[in-house]
Amino acid sequence: MKKLFMPLLMVFVCVSIYGQDTRNSWQANVLYGSKIKTAGFGLTFNLTGKKHEFSPSINLYLKKDGVNLKEINFDYHRLYGIGSKVKVFPIIGFGLNSWEGSGQENETKYGLNLGLGGRYDINSRFHAGFQYKYSAMSESGSQTVPMLTIGYKL
Repeated sequence: MKKLFMPLLMVFVCVSIYGQDTRNSWQANVLYGSKIKTAGFGLTFNLTGKKHEFSPSINLYLKKDGVNLKEINFDYHRLYGIGSKVKVFPIIGFGLNSWEGSGQENETKYGLNLGLGGRYDINSRFHAGFQYKYSAMSESGSQTVPMLTIGYKL
C-alpha cells in the first residue's frame, strides 16, 4: 500500500495543477551553447496551467570539432502575465548532458538550470518566445543557452 501512495499522490497533484484552464503546447527551439560554441535545435512539451508550467525538453547541438552534445531538461516555469498576450517566467530545473566525440571520453553531466524567459501569444494557436538560461553542469560542462522558440497550442 505504501508503494502505491506516492505515485497516486503525484498523479493527484499533477491533475490538480494542470486540470483547470490548461493550454499545453509543443514547442520548437533554436538555441546556442556557449561551451560547445555551436547552434542547436530541440523540442519541448509544455504542460501549462494558469500560473505554472512544467517543460521537459530534448535539445541536440550541431557537431563541433568532432564533439556531439545532446541534452534533456526538466524545467519548471512560474508564469506571470503582462496583459493578455505576454507571459514572462523564471526558469528552474535540472538537466542531463551527453558529450561524445573526438579526443574526449563519452561523459554524461548533470546539473541545475536557472534563467528567465518570455512568450507572446501570436493567436489562439501559436506563441513565440525566448529563454536565456544558465546550465550549471558537473565537471565543467556549464554553459549559457539563449533560445528562440515557436509553439503550437493543443
